Amino acid sequence: MKISLGAHTLDCTDRPAIMGILNVGTDSPVAHSVVPVDQAVARAHALHEAGAAIIDIGAHSTRSGGEAPTPQEEIERLCPTIEALVREGHLVSVDTWTPAVAQAAAESGAHILNDVTGATDPAMIQVAAAHQLPLIVMHMRGRPKQHRDTDQRYDDVAAEVRDYLAERIQTLTQAGVPDVWIDPGFEFAKSLDDNLRMLIDLPSLVDLGHPVVISASRKGFLAELLGHGALRSSQAQAAPGILEATLAFNTLAAYFGTHILRVHDVQEIERVLHVVQGVRTTARSIHSS
Repeated sequence: MKISLGAHTLDCTDRPAIMGILNVGTDSPVAHSVVPVDQAVARAHALHEAGAAIIDIGAHSTRSGGEAPTPQEEIERLCPTIEALVREGHLVSVDTWTPAVAQAAAESGAHILNDVTGATDPAMIQVAAAHQLPLIVMHMRGRPKQHRDTDQRYDDVAAEVRDYLAERIQTLTQAGVPDVWIDPGFEFAKSLDDNLRMLIDLPSLVDLGHPVVISASRKGFLAELLGHGALRSSQAQAAPGILEATLAFNTLAAYFGTHILRVHDVQEIERVLHVVQGVRTTARSIHSS
């Protein structure tokens, strides 16, 4: 798949593109991803040099119990960074579920909107349609900071996620959104087993024909998978092996055909993707001969 975004083209045929995470809020489960606004441009350059094709900027963490900035505070943190990065030619995604913030981000030149709530607010859809911006929609039960309080029992988690995202694609496309990217929402109101089942089902999401985004970087379920118990993402950062688990999980997601990997550790993922690209290129050659 090749994804066109104005002057930018992402070739995800044999490997995913990397989306580097840049937080300009005051808190995040992954502390090293947080930078002051006056250091954001330098961090973005570093992420790009390490291999990030997209810089995903956020100012409001989904962490349970975390800071809750006002929309104006989000805008004041995000927009100067967006404007600076766009001037220097970066491809910029904005991580927000607040339509007023998305509107300001679009006016500042953002190329992609990333809404963890699945664009369930009609005003978010209107912003994406009016500015003709791709919109990333994620599956999540509940609300961003309260998803842990939501019922986490599923009859078939993979089927629910797939059906939900297929419905969002149809609804948003009919509303005039030019391109819908889909994110299954690893960790959000899902158990360890649910997350593994969703990983295995990724080829079915890829078959929907829209860019698939995976955001499973340093999350708590990976620490649980390593045997450290059920940890929140903020606690998981101290768990031995959390980076290696992130690399392994994203390697599998990449091999299953994911188009975009949203990660904190860009350089390490970039190295992994050289291997994935070699394997997928060879497999494609074998299957086409």
